[in-house]
Amino acid sequence: MQQKPVLTTAAVIVTAVAAIVQYTAPAVVPVLERGPLDTGEWWRLVTPLLVQTLGWYQVVTNLVTLAFVGAVAEPLLGRWRWVVLFVAGTVGGQVAAYAWHEPGGGDSIAICGLAGGVVVRLLAGGTGESPWPTRVVVGYVAALTGWGFAGIPGAAVAVVFAAVVLVAAPRLALVGSVVCAVLLAVASDLHGVSLVSGMVVGAVLTGLAARRPAHDVR
Repeated sequence: MQQKPVLTTAAVIVTAVAAIVQYTAPAVVPVLERGPLDTGEWWRLVTPLLVQTLGWYQVVTNLVTLAFVGAVAEPLLGRWRWVVLFVAGTVGGQVAAYAWHEPGGGDSIAICGLAGGVVVRLLAGGTGESPWPTRVVVGYVAALTGWGFAGIPGAAVAVVFAAVVLVAAPRLALVGSVVCAVLLAVASDLHGVSLVSGMVVGAVLTGLAARRPAHDVR
């Protein structure tokens, strides 16, 4: 029986409530976003996920992509893997952000962890009968790559190109997602680091799952 996206639903609700709080009480943003840790404000390692510091379009984009990516990841990977990949993307993105002294906040780094894990699982053969997971993660990675290198126009072009490749060669599109993740990481883009983090952890989880009996419970 396919699992319902309970964790994804909860995450979307938390993100939506946090956005309402952010716009109702703007003073919480500088308290929760990434900032110096040398003053003992260790909560900033986690709380940047709760504030979307680029404005309303970041709120909308992250809510929509969390819903879509999370909803394909949870049934495909199982709930505990969903949590592990969510954390992997967050850790990778936060480490890179502090290393590169990038302020701000947003939960896209966690979403990237999920997307990276799904890409690896699909490449390993966990596609099932529905093409939907492949379309979602390939489109998401393409949009991030286009955005990272050329802004909104670049994102639009990248998504259209990805859609064409998906029709002709879905597996090639997944391989392309891995390449895009690496390119973003090399370009010092937080999304690339988080995607690669999710892919690495996803590969480990997929390898461990392959060693277990087929009837093993997720």
